[in-house]
Amino acid sequence: MKTLKLPITDITSIKMLLPHREPIIMVNSLLEFVDGKATVGFTILKDNLYVDNDGFSETGLIEHMAQAAALYSGFKNHSENNPAKEGFIASIKKLNIQRLPKVDAVLKTEVSIIHEIMHMSTVKLSTFINGVEIANAEINTVLKAE
Repeated sequence: MKTLKLPITDITSIKMLLPHREPIIMVNSLLEFVDGKATVGFTILKDNLYVDNDGFSETGLIEHMAQAAALYSGFKNHSENNPAKEGFIASIKKLNIQRLPKVDAVLKTEVSIIHEIMHMSTVKLSTFINGVEIANAEINTVLKAE
């Protein structure tokens, strides 16, 4: 497998780490990674599936946060020479959206793994624009077994 160095900002490498494909990719950079934590970036473009009247929807923001968690898992798997695995949100335990971003906003989402057992994880996510938190969530994710 190709060795990846941080930060990862090219979409080809991001696609290696995620099972998602256009038009549903809602992350475009992995800025930081240490075991249990990551920082993921995403710039909202006007042609995004979840943009309406220059605003990014709640659904888009939740999908971005879930994909930030998936990118964490994908990079971790890649560093252990394993492929990206499909997964899904099992539940949203907490969700607080203070405001919705607009087109051209650059999101930075902090991923913190609270619990990780086999294919299940509880993940805390905080999304920021220019250092100001706009949303946070705690979700349970499940990766498909091989």
